[in-house]
Amino acid sequence: MIRDAEGKPLWDAQVPMTDSVRDSPYVTMAVPGRDFGLQLLLTRDIEGRGVVLVLPYRVIGENLDGKPITQDFAPVTLRRGDTRVSDELGVSLELTDFGEYTLLIAKRDPGQGIVWLAFASLITGIAITFYLPRRRIWARVAPDGRVGLVWRSDRYVDTEREFGRLLDDLVAARRAG
Repeated sequence: MIRDAEGKPLWDAQVPMTDSVRDSPYVTMAVPGRDFGLQLLLTRDIEGRGVVLVLPYRVIGENLDGKPITQDFAPVTLRRGDTRVSDELGVSLELTDFGEYTLLIAKRDPGQGIVWLAFASLITGIAITFYLPRRRIWARVAPDGRVGLVWRSDRYVDTEREFGRLLDDLVAARRAG
């Protein structure tokens, strides 16, 4: 919460920190009704407690390249429940609590077609794996020309019918050759 010198609220809402600096949440915000802004950086102290570093600034002009010229003020450090008064700015800053949120960013992705194709292929593969029974056959050809076959399948496969047909085809091919 930000209050003026008389205690009147200037800002009383959550401040989502949507940017990051060195893996720490960060945001720049303008203070309503005032000519300065605040840069807020969420970090941790030595004990691991959350600390918000507040860097007040005022834009006083513009360089030739269009970048703003700023006047920086003394930084303020706030922990949960702290209230600090900035005499330079004529406001008091209060940190009531930290909140958690998840930020989802939706944007156009030129590779999304490939991702959807991979997803569809994955689902199709899983469906085939669970819908069709698994069958395996091993064959070994001995030096004298004899062929040894071993069959393995799930218990609900009709082995006599499927394996018998394969054996009949192999015998017929051998006789023809």
